[in-house]
Parts: sequence; C-alpha cells; structure tokens
Amino acid sequence: MATKDVKEFNGWFNRSYARLKESVSLYGKINEDAFHDAYLAVRKQVMFSNNGIEDLESYFFGCYRKILQSGTREDSRYDNPGDEYFSRLGEADCTEETDEREEMLTGCDRLVRDIQKFLRRHFSYEDYRIFMLRFYETGSSFRTIARHMGEKTSVVARRAQTMMESVRANRRFIAQRRLIMAGEAA
Repeated sequence: MATKDVKEFNGWFNRSYARLKESVSLYGKINEDAFHDAYLAVRKQVMFSNNGIEDLESYFFGCYRKILQSGTREDSRYDNPGDEYFSRLGEADCTEETDEREEMLTGCDRLVRDIQKFLRRHFSYEDYRIFMLRFYETGSSFRTIARHMGEKTSVVARRAQTMMESVRANRRFIAQRRLIMAGEAA
C-alpha cells in the first residue's frame, strides 16, 4: 500500500472537491452516494496500483459515471422506469435467470443480503460503509476505519455497535437465523 500516493490523492481530492462537485452538477442533480463511492473506488485504485493514475480527474469522472449507471438500474425499480425501460421491453425476459439466482442463495446468503438492505435503509451511508468495511469487505479494524474517516476510534466503534444492536434486535433476522440454525433455510 502506497501511503504517500494515498496522501497525495486525498490532498488532490480535498483541493478539487468543490470543482468536482460543480462539474458533476452540470449534468444534473448530484448523487452523493455515487460521488462518494467514486472517491472510494479511485482511492482503492490509488492504494493498490503499481503505476498510479495519470489523470485523476478523468478517472474519477469515469468511476462516477459507471457507478451512476449501475445504480440507475437498481434505483429505477423503485422510482420510475426511465428512458431505457421502453427499449428493454422487447428484450428477452430475465425473470427466470433472477429466480434461478435467488434459488441458489443459501439461507446465510439471504440473511446477509437482508441485513445489508436493512442497514442501507435505516442508517446513513457513512454508517453503512463503516459496517461493510468492518464486517463484510476488508475486515478492517475500527482504528483503521477511524483513521481514514478522521474520526475517533471510539466514535466509529459506537456507531458500529448501534448498528449491531439494531440488527440483533430485529425479529425478522432472529427468525431467519433460527431457521438457518435448524437447517430449514439452507
């Protein structure tokens, strides 16, 4: 991990933040989640690339557009179909494929998916990212996450603890877990 490169990137991002927001807003309303996911994607690339990124701004906009496009498909199920909807009506029905994927999920997979959806709906995006980084993605320590966020370790741990308590108190998750333990959902 190149800490010098990450520090340089963070400095560039801090200096460019307002300009990036302004540039993105020219194309419509800013999607804050996609904007911050793009930041994380570029930062991750900076951390693990050997050659670095020549044009950070272009790479950032590319990530932002890609995240927006993938998010648009997810969001359009809930809001409105958008322009793509009518052109896709003629395409083959993918419902069978989705059903097959759903059947392949084990009880644990479904529980994890449901917990992630719950956290995304009931907590801030930042809290959700803390939870994901700590428990699902990298397994980072609270200290590491806090350092990257510029927060105290105790604050990050307390936020994660609040989410854990909320998940543990959720009756639906308790029932799902019992089914898994009994072997009925797996």
